[in-house]
Amino acid sequence: MALMPDSDRTPTSRLEEVRAARLEKLAKLRELGIDPYPSRFEQRQPIAEAREAGEGGHVRVAGRLVLWRRHGGSTFANLRDASGEIQLNMRRDVLGADEYELTKLLDIGDFVGVDGELFTTKTGELTVAVKTLAVLTKALRPLPEKWHGLTDPELRVRKRHLAYIADPDELAMLERRSEFISAIRRFLEAERFIEVATPVLEHVPGGADAEPFVTHHEALDTDFYLRISLELHHKRLVVGGLERLYEIGRVFRNEGIGREHLQEFDLLEFYWAYAGLDDLKALVQRFYTTVIESTFGTLKLRYGEETLDFTPPWPEVDYRELLRREAGVDLAAASDADLVAAAKRLEIADAEQIVGRGRLIDAIYKRAVRPKLVQPQFLTNHPLEISPLAKRDPDDGRRVQRIQVMMAGSEVGNGFAELNDPLDQRARFEEQQRLREAGDREAQMLDEDYLEALEYGMPPTAGFGVSIERWLMYLTNSPTIREVVAFPLVRPE
Repeated sequence: MALMPDSDRTPTSRLEEVRAARLEKLAKLRELGIDPYPSRFEQRQPIAEAREAGEGGHVRVAGRLVLWRRHGGSTFANLRDASGEIQLNMRRDVLGADEYELTKLLDIGDFVGVDGELFTTKTGELTVAVKTLAVLTKALRPLPEKWHGLTDPELRVRKRHLAYIADPDELAMLERRSEFISAIRRFLEAERFIEVATPVLEHVPGGADAEPFVTHHEALDTDFYLRISLELHHKRLVVGGLERLYEIGRVFRNEGIGREHLQEFDLLEFYWAYAGLDDLKALVQRFYTTVIESTFGTLKLRYGEETLDFTPPWPEVDYRELLRREAGVDLAAASDADLVAAAKRLEIADAEQIVGRGRLIDAIYKRAVRPKLVQPQFLTNHPLEISPLAKRDPDDGRRVQRIQVMMAGSEVGNGFAELNDPLDQRARFEEQQRLREAGDREAQMLDEDYLEALEYGMPPTAGFGVSIERWLMYLTNSPTIREVVAFPLVRPE
């Protein structure tokens, strides 16, 4: 059957033709008694290590074919593994006629293993003179056209495996993330924190202002929530007797998609019994600087047009004072109507529909203040209305003992002197419940089991949490948080 002219073929039909041709090659390999998907390739060297053998060295390497150039009885190819690339030269007079015919059944994207000696071409390129060739995986789909560019942002997100093939440097982000998390664990364990694991499914989600996802447990015939935070189970463990604990756990928030928001992400939280806010500030500053320098080798990192300087000591700025200076709002005197008027002045959408004084304050802060907090710093003296899990300030009950780590106009870390008064916590939960009933879907739920645990007594405790992905987004100069995630959530095609 004649093929349609290129101008009349859709990308799908061209793909089907290429796949059909590769399936034919697959069948031919099997006819020749060659397993196109063997289980192993023994005594393989990473390509970077093989290159160190130098000219005349014997090497045995494997990887994906990413370039293919045939010249009569000689074929050049580029082979890539996780450590790098190397050129291959396959010749009929070296491999023999039968084995050289095997090259006709190979395509870009296939995995092969070879051994041979290294030599340098006239153009100065280190090359393997292939003596034996083994098919390790026959790829049935071609890499995208111009895959080495792969500039379509939608495709890069939906088909992350193709993005990684197209640009191996993107895999460096995953390696950097691994180094980063290892540095976090090393620091906390050196400080005698122990790692714990707490439930993902909860009867009552708590510990953050966020709308949860709901799932159904068939065996128990009960709906559960996917956790939005790690906090309340961690504090139960403090009640139970653990004094220093941490967890890096996946949490889920059913909220909007944005530049620095994900619906599932890894949250680090740690809790430290008998510590106060000043202890926490000192530890957090040392924690950030140690982990950053260990991972990146410097405390000065570029983000956009700014250089973020994490060199201690970090400045402290007052939430209430900033709100007064940047938004003209004095929280000590402002009524709810004054807050609505300020929100309108700042062109905050649907200001009259915002439920609760705390949400109004937060909206004004995020519009007028937060974008201006660029260099690493501590934000302190938050109002009570936006902090339902933090201890009151003993000198002013309208504010709480809380810190936020700010950088690049964003919150990248949040800590409290944890509220351990069960009666005060109940009253704050009840206020949050009223806000939920009034329409605030992110207000916290009243958790009777947690309140009961607090009534058994929790010692003075400092706690802290930070999104691993948001933190990395700013440290790696990534334009969006999705850049630091291996497989970001997308709408099905």
